[in-house]
Amino acid sequence: MKQGLLAGLIGLALALGSLTSAGADTFDPDRASFDPESKFVITPFGAIIGDPAQLTDLASGRTGFTHCSAFPDKNRGLLLMASIVIPAQDGAEGGGHGMMMQVDQARAFIAYLRKGPEWATVARENKVGLFSKPIGDVIGTEGEAEHLSVRFVSDEQSNGSVRIEHVLGGVTKAFGFGINPALKYAAQAEFVLEKALAEMPDSAPAEDADKSKLFE
Repeated sequence: MKQGLLAGLIGLALALGSLTSAGADTFDPDRASFDPESKFVITPFGAIIGDPAQLTDLASGRTGFTHCSAFPDKNRGLLLMASIVIPAQDGAEGGGHGMMMQVDQARAFIAYLRKGPEWATVARENKVGLFSKPIGDVIGTEGEAEHLSVRFVSDEQSNGSVRIEHVLGGVTKAFGFGINPALKYAAQAEFVLEKALAEMPDSAPAEDADKSKLFE
């Protein structure tokens, strides 16, 4: 199910590349705020659905963008799919990646992304230089086969960034974000998660043994 959902989301986002700029919002790759009303933006790689944050696929060096969706699972409750869309570029076809989280994991993921600015300030004010430290572990929905974490990185000039590392089935994917795009990804994920939670139907009341006798 996960791969099917991810393929569908990536296909939709990449299909938007054929749209014109009419009606599209101006895209600022360093903006920290998320606009839930934005339908799509025009980037140097074509149109991308919604108001994504920009990132770098650290394995290939290619530019990517974020997308989030949420859906219910009968065994695990509401799940957040935090997706990465990599448009076609540099002669390579487009692709993407997905990170699935339960509600508590998603909220931890959001909180960790939001630690980036504070840590970047510490690195800059103290001229920390080259440095890397895990902000926090999310783990993910696949148990021992999965490990999702958020890491803070400072370069030699003490400029901070955020790195997401996702290990699934022994394969590691890593994505780099500027501090502001990391904040935008957090806002995007939070909006989708909380909207989905608010729209979920209330659960049915528990069975009451005395009341049940009335219906025998």
